This record gives sequence, structure tokens and C-alpha cells, in this order.
Amino acid sequence: MYSTVSVSSSSAVSSPAQSSNLHVMRGAFSILQMQSALKGLANRCIQPGAMDDLNFFLSRPQLRKKTPSLLSLSRNIQADAPDATVLLYEHHIAGRGTGIFATDDTTGRRTLVSRPSQRTLFALSACRHLLKRGAQCVLISFRHEEVAINTALGEQVLEDSRYSCRWASREREIAGYLPFEATLDMTLAKLGARTRNHLRYYRRRAENQLGCVFVPEVKISREDFIELNRISAYPVSDETAGWRYDSLGYMKAPLFCGLRDRDGRWLSLMGGRYYDCNFEMHWQINRTDMPEYSLATVMRAFHIEHEVQRGTRRMYVEGGTTHSMSHAFVPEKSTDLIVMRQSPIARMIPGMVKRFLPPENMLLQVLEDEAMSWHTVKRM
Repeated sequence: MYSTVSVSSSSAVSSPAQSSNLHVMRGAFSILQMQSALKGLANRCIQPGAMDDLNFFLSRPQLRKKTPSLLSLSRNIQADAPDATVLLYEHHIAGRGTGIFATDDTTGRRTLVSRPSQRTLFALSACRHLLKRGAQCVLISFRHEEVAINTALGEQVLEDSRYSCRWASREREIAGYLPFEATLDMTLAKLGARTRNHLRYYRRRAENQLGCVFVPEVKISREDFIELNRISAYPVSDETAGWRYDSLGYMKAPLFCGLRDRDGRWLSLMGGRYYDCNFEMHWQINRTDMPEYSLATVMRAFHIEHEVQRGTRRMYVEGGTTHSMSHAFVPEKSTDLIVMRQSPIARMIPGMVKRFLPPENMLLQVLEDEAMSWHTVKRM
């Protein structure tokens, strides 16, 4: 079921949000109706690409157990001209909503969009609104320019007569992006000597022994794509592989490149998207029966050269990368804000999350972080 709800903001903090309306849209269909307005907001807030390709992000198979919810703040009574937005997902258990809302983007680049000076206030206001509507737990990861969230501000915004809660926040440093320079040599100079040597060595070896060539725009059937995934180093389910293939058609500027040998066999494929002169890598498929050729490294070597030649400025990796080149990525900050209702149900959430979510899930990691300093906000 899709719904749109509009309420007036009642934050006591002096800000432009005082006279604004907070709108809530649930479900992918409702959110996608705002795609154009959301992209415009992201550009105005110097967060280009943050709200592009929503059809891709909202269609992922793992979201079947979650309901996307978009909270938008607007000075107008209508929601079609937002001044700030936050995109969260409500977790389901046995097909029912749990009241647990969390981001799906650990980098914070695609979660909250607003002017930098208003991000903390809007994140806290969004948490307060969801708690008023019955939420038990809210986790928002976003880009925050301050050292830490001000405790007094958090208590002031979250205070309400309808609930008691506790909240905490933390700052994380993440590997943000690899900057591309005007030439390949200048770009590779940012990498460690060992990484540079590996990129060059494995590329030459693949070219000499396999007749390897780079294909910037791959043409492959869906069936062959799924079959290559099955024999790859880290295969996903056929359903997810099929979605990866289909979702390239959802994007405005998809990235789909690959490597072939002299016999025409596909050795490696890479998928992602372009936006604002940057590219974001979403996945890479490498044959598992040729480990001595380090195909992942060969692909990176060819692809970096290709992107430098086309004038790409930055390389992002969705979900991060364990490749050694990550040490050359420009570090960025991400803030995790978590708010928990003081209720019997909320006290059960850490155990529920540990049972149902994988270890790499951000909500589980935040709840198990013993360094978090929690603050209590009593009912007014």
C-alpha cells in the first residue's frame, strides 16, 4: 500500500524548518513519482547523483523484505518541491512491518539530501516524526560537516510528549573515491608502488598470453550473463544476476564493460553507473577457473585507463572494495545517527537484529558498537 502523509513541523529549534511541512511517502511507486524533483534538490544541495537512478536502487531483490519510505521537508504545502529528503527502509519480519527504519547506504551519500547546515536538524526531525508515528528504531547515515552531533540539539529536537527515547551517534571515516587526473600516469602515481606494478604486470600478461582486449560497451545475452556469474569467483543467485542484467536498462547512463580473450570468451564483466563526470562500480564478475591471471586486477587496469581517457573525475565503489587501490582513495566522513524508543518492543530489537540480519549489516554493527555514547530523552 502506498500513502502520502503531510504534517506541520513543530520543532522548537529556530530554523527555516519551523514553517515547513513534512511529507511521508511509502513504497517505490510513490517515491519514483518525485524523481525529477529529488534530482533537482540534490543538484541544489551540491549532492549531484544522490537521487539519480532511484529505479535501480529501489528494485533490488533484497528490498523485498523492506518498505522504502521517503520523508521530505517542504516550505510549500505540496511535496513536489522539497527542501530536504531522507530515504529509509522499514524492515519486515514474516511480512509485517517492525517499526525498524534504516538506511541502505553506509556511505551516507544517497540517504539524506539537504543544505549542509540543515542536515543534522533534518535527520533529528525525521527521527522524531517517525517515533511519533510509532517507529521503534531509526538509523540514518548521512554526510555531516560537524565533528559530532550536538547533544543539546539532539535532546531539544527529539523531546516529545508521546514517547521517551535514547539516541547516539558516531563519526566514521570511509574510503570515499579514487580521483582521476588528466593522464594515466598521474592517476596511477596516487597508488602504491606494489599496486601500480601489479596493475601493469597482470595486464601485460593477460594481453600476451590470452590476447585480452577491453570492451567498453558489452553486448551479451541474459542467459550468457547468468552462466558467467555461475562460474565466477563470487557468484550471486540466478535471480540477483538476472536483476543485475535487467537493471542496467533502468539507468540513465549505465556502465557495462568487460574483458574478452582472443577466442571471444568473456573473462570479466563490470557494471555500475555514470553521473556528474564520475562513475560508481556496483559489481564485478571474474571467471574463477583462471586465478593465476588475477582478472579483477586486469579489469581495473584496463578500466582506469579507459575512464581517464573519457575524462571521468572520480571512481566510487558501492559497498567498498578490498582491493589494494582502496588505500589511495580520498577519505570521507559519514555520520550514523540512531534513535531507539524506550519500550518493551525496542528492548528486543538488538536480539532480533542479531538473529535476522547478516554480520555486515550497518544496523547490527551500530547496535553492537560498545564505543557509542547513548543519551536519554524523557517524555515531556
